[in-house]
Amino acid sequence: MLYLSGHRSVPPSLTYQQCVKETNIKRIFDFLRSGACESRAELVRAMELSATSVSVLVEELHERGFIAETGPKPTAQPGRRPIRLEFNADARHIAVFSLSMRGIAFTLLNLRCEVLEQIFVEFDSSRCTDADAGDCYARKFEEILKTRSRRFDPARTMCVGICIPGVYLPDEHLFSMTTSIRVEFSETSMRTFEERIGIPVYIENSSVCLAYAEQKFLDAANPGNPQARDLLYINIGDGVGASIIYKGDIVSGSYHTAGEIGHMTIDYRGKPCPCGNRGCLERYVNLNAILDAVQARCAECGLAQPQSFEEMVSGYRDVAEVDEVLRQISELLSFGVYNMICATGILNIALGGGIEALGERFLMRLREYIRGRTFSLSNRMSLNYAGAGPDAESVGFAHYYLDKAFTITY
Repeated sequence: MLYLSGHRSVPPSLTYQQCVKETNIKRIFDFLRSGACESRAELVRAMELSATSVSVLVEELHERGFIAETGPKPTAQPGRRPIRLEFNADARHIAVFSLSMRGIAFTLLNLRCEVLEQIFVEFDSSRCTDADAGDCYARKFEEILKTRSRRFDPARTMCVGICIPGVYLPDEHLFSMTTSIRVEFSETSMRTFEERIGIPVYIENSSVCLAYAEQKFLDAANPGNPQARDLLYINIGDGVGASIIYKGDIVSGSYHTAGEIGHMTIDYRGKPCPCGNRGCLERYVNLNAILDAVQARCAECGLAQPQSFEEMVSGYRDVAEVDEVLRQISELLSFGVYNMICATGILNIALGGGIEALGERFLMRLREYIRGRTFSLSNRMSLNYAGAGPDAESVGFAHYYLDKAFTITY
C-alpha cells in the first residue's frame, strides 16, 4: 500500500540513465496527454532532444498502448508531412473512492482525467462491526468494483485511489478520520485489500485532492495564473480541512497534517472536539453543524425545520432568522481563514466541499469580515468559491497520481 506524499519515490537501484529516461518519457507522455504536441517533430522542438531519442521513447509509448499513429498530420511546411500521434486516453483507467458521512462515491476516470463512470453507495460507518473499520470498507470497495461497476476492468486499471476526510498517522500506521466519519483504517487492512484486488492502492486526504483539482482548473483557465502557484483551499464538508499549495507544490508537512484548519481553536471554552481540543472551528462551521444551528434557531422561533442542508439552502436562506445564523457562521469562519492567511502568507483562497451552496451573500460577508481586520495583507486577499466542479475530488486525485506517482519505465 502506498501513500501519496507529494513526491514520486525513486527505487534506489535505478541508475542515472534510467532516471533520465523516465523523466524524458514522462515529459513526452504529458505533452501528448495535454495535446500540446501531436507529432515527433513537435516533440523534438518542445523537448530539445535529438530526433532519434524522441523516436525511441515514442516507440516505447506506442508499444505500451499509450499512443497510436493516425496518418499524416496537415502542415503548411514544405516536405514530408509528419505522422500524427494520437494519445490513447482509454489505455488505462484510474478508480477512485471518496468517503463521507453519507457513503462511498466511486468514480472511474481515463488518462485525461475524464469521468467514465460514477456510482454512489449509501454507507453508515457506525455499522462496521470489525475490529478494524478498514476491513469493513474494503469489502464494500470490492463489492462496488466487482458487482456494481459496469466499466471497471482490473487489467486496465492502473491504480485504486481512496480519498479520505482525515490524515495518515505514520507512527500508529493508521489512516484516521475520527473527527469526520468516526473511523480509522489500519495500513494492514489496506495492504490486504490491495493484495486481494491485485492493483496498487493509493490513499490521500480529500482536501489535497480538491486543492490539486482547483490548481489544474485555475491554470487551464489562465495558463501561468499565479493563483494556481500559491493557493489555500478550504474544504468545508463533514468537517473542515485545508490544503496549502506553495510554488505549485502541495505542502503536507512531515506528518501530512499541514492545513488542519478545522482544529484551530476559535473559542477556548467552546464545544469539545473528538480531537481532544475545545472550540475547534469545525465544531461550528461544517455542513452538519450549520444545519444543526439553523434547526435550533427555527425551533426557537416556531418555524418548520429543514431536514437537510440541501433543503435549508433551497428554501430557508432568505428567512431572516436563518440569514442571521448564516451571518454568524461567516463571522466564525472568518477567524479561521484570517489565521491561515497570517500563518501561510497565501492570499489566494478557494472555498469548496459543499459550502459554496450558501451563495454569494455568504461569500461577500466572509470577505468583509476578513478585510475588516487591520492586518494589511487581508486587503489584498482574493477569496472565491472553488470552480473545479462537482467531480473535483476524484479528478484531483487522478491528476495528482499521474503527475506525482505514476511512472512508465519502473
